[in-house]
Amino acid sequence: MKSVKRVEEISKLKLTPGDDVCVIEEFLPGAGAYEHKGLVKSAVVGTPKLDLNLRVVYVTPLSKKPSMPEAGSLVYGVVVLVKDEYAVVKIVCDAKGTRYSTPFTGVIHITQVSDKYVKSLYELLGLGDVVKAKVLNDSIPYNLTIKEARLGIVATSCRVCGGKLVKTGEGLKCSECGTVDKRRVSSEYGHIKCVI
Repeated sequence: MKSVKRVEEISKLKLTPGDDVCVIEEFLPGAGAYEHKGLVKSAVVGTPKLDLNLRVVYVTPLSKKPSMPEAGSLVYGVVVLVKDEYAVVKIVCDAKGTRYSTPFTGVIHITQVSDKYVKSLYELLGLGDVVKAKVLNDSIPYNLTIKEARLGIVATSCRVCGGKLVKTGEGLKCSECGTVDKRRVSSEYGHIKCVI
């Protein structure tokens, strides 16, 4: 009877990292828990889940792991800085349009824009351009590429007057002032799944 009461007592705990869950003789630590000096402790903010057959206690986190870009995933972002050899992008959502809880920093190197020679990124990207990019690594800052046809600028405005740009061939033409701009445009220009 005492063990049933103890199981109920453990199950009702609300835990933060470092909180004692039980002694090692009662349960072994599972995911979200660890052992320290004979005590099973919580590694996360959460609630304990007990496996009575295996005699293991797991601590289930109260919140899900935050979504982050991963190598190979497609993301949308806004160009916030352009230099000759690289551009900095504020990554705001994934290819499905799901916003990240916080923006991430991405970098597009000049070699990741085109297979052709590019003298300066100023030729192909501008401040405020919304780009669809592919993530190349799993750490911040994320290295991005826009080499593939479906990648590149998906929304932008005229550098001269701020008017709407219409896709023409390899570039863009302003519907208001007529300026023609050769930027790195995605084959999906105008089709964006994320509210920036």
